[in-house]
Amino acid sequence: MISFFSNANKLMDINKSPISSVKPITYAQQITFESKILNSSTVMNIYLPEDFEQSSSHHTYPVIFINDGHGTQFFHALTGIVKHLSGVERIPKSIVVSLNDGGHVPSLYNNGMWTGMEILDKYVDPELYLRHLTEEIFPLLQQEYRANSHRTIIGVSGSARFPLYTLTKTTKIFDASIFLATSDMIGMGYSKGSSMIEDIAMSLEQRPDSKEYVYFADADADLKHDKAYGQNIEKLKLALSKNHNKNFSFDIEIFANENHYAAFLKTMLSAFENMYPQNAWSPKYREIIKQPGDAMANIDSFYHALSAEYGFEILPNADRWNNVNNLRWISGALLRDGRASEAIKVAERWFLYQPKALSALFVWAQALEAATQHKKAQGKYQQLILLAKEQQSERLSEFSLALKNLQIKM
Repeated sequence: MISFFSNANKLMDINKSPISSVKPITYAQQITFESKILNSSTVMNIYLPEDFEQSSSHHTYPVIFINDGHGTQFFHALTGIVKHLSGVERIPKSIVVSLNDGGHVPSLYNNGMWTGMEILDKYVDPELYLRHLTEEIFPLLQQEYRANSHRTIIGVSGSARFPLYTLTKTTKIFDASIFLATSDMIGMGYSKGSSMIEDIAMSLEQRPDSKEYVYFADADADLKHDKAYGQNIEKLKLALSKNHNKNFSFDIEIFANENHYAAFLKTMLSAFENMYPQNAWSPKYREIIKQPGDAMANIDSFYHALSAEYGFEILPNADRWNNVNNLRWISGALLRDGRASEAIKVAERWFLYQPKALSALFVWAQALEAATQHKKAQGKYQQLILLAKEQQSERLSEFSLALKNLQIKM
């Protein structure tokens, strides 16, 4: 497990601290996978959305991979960004995976980008590692963690060699590729005198209908180190701008007053905003349900269009902390506004997405009662009480009283 854990408890004993207890806060898993393809074990850190266990199997998640040693180093920062942005519905709830053994790279001719060496040697056959991902890891994530087919890979500095390699394939491996601090590496090549810039541009041209996004960022301090790095960026920009695929898009950014690794947070925030712009991604549920027609149907219509745009199923938010843009709040608002039949549909969907949510069943039962569907309401209250007993909920007496009051009406 990866956790926020230290030797603070030992220090407390020595200093007789007034803190009464210390326990680790776990935010991810670390798994070891026995690969038949590689004939060795590989280690990965995996972060799951916070409500993963409470959400139904209807929910599937895009996967964001971050590669090799830099991925391990920046895993915590990345999961923090993903947790926050997905929590405020700026990006989809996503799985984050650090490929801790992702240094499987081909040889590269340095082409003068780094001093003191002509060739950067390979460590393991990258084609073998690519098979390991596509035939073993991708299916594992789908089967065990409800991952969907939308995948992003992040490469930082020297750990970008494998993600850059995947861009040079004739078939799309990842839907989005994000790079930081690679202005030197794109000037290197698989043969002497050639560069990855040419290979990437050529491969993207051979995927003429592929929906794909590529993002490169560098700190201005890196470009000041060697003028060739800035020239590489300009060559890359020119090469990618010639791509005729209407489904392909890219961005290249240089961050002022930044250096090599410090630009990581800005890179992630900018790349995610480009991929998931706020004006397209953050719906206002109260405005949606004011439109003509059924509230749930209107919400579904928004998310069907969004899903079609991004190529994977995106569901309405069942619940959000301290926010009105979710089915929980909307079901209650509809009930308060006397729109009981619509509240029933929204609460039913909320419970479908979160089958352990007592509050969803409670609102559903209340909406049925308000719609004078008393027999159905009674059934929901009874179902609610059974679930509350299973969960040993402190609200059991509240739910029992609601059922009693309904039975008096009947």
